[in-house]
Amino acid sequence: MKMIFAVLSAMVLAGCTSVPDELATDNEEALVSYKVAKHQGDEVAGEPARWGGVIADVRNAEDHTVLEVVSFPLKRWGRPEVSDNSDGRFLAVVNDFVDPDVYQQGRSISFVGTIGQTQQGKIDEYVYTYPVIEATGYHLWKIEKQNNQVEIDYSPLWFRHNFYSPYYPYRYPVPVRVRVQDNSGTPAKNRN
Repeated sequence: MKMIFAVLSAMVLAGCTSVPDELATDNEEALVSYKVAKHQGDEVAGEPARWGGVIADVRNAEDHTVLEVVSFPLKRWGRPEVSDNSDGRFLAVVNDFVDPDVYQQGRSISFVGTIGQTQQGKIDEYVYTYPVIEATGYHLWKIEKQNNQVEIDYSPLWFRHNFYSPYYPYRYPVPVRVRVQDNSGTPAKNRN
């Protein structure tokens, strides 16, 4: 029974961290990272790669689509780990139509394919050399909902350590008396 539980647990954990089918590859060790491709340029053209990031622009041509992507490192399962520091930008060439209303700016996306020849382009007035990935597969990630709600616990420190149960509010609401004054500055109680 313990063996069955261990095998099932391993299968569940493996399923949680596996790469989506669109991004799967036979040889994970052969993948060239974005940083290597950025520094070595055309020397690594033709090598397999898996890159990802956040969509900056989508340009559809007659027979393909070019996505400009702000690159971020990938998590174990292939999702970009978006932060305030980017590795740079790359171009992903997809031999299909990609709808810009679905593949919007700011969405996370990952690609698998082969590295192409670098291309020159401009970001505003800055001339930029883009590493290129010729995508054979890509995955648009669902938008993650972030819980930014902040809660404040006003109970005393000794009360937070679960020494007492069940929890009850320590502070009771206390009415506050407010004096109303008119524009003359005299309290309302003393007016005629």
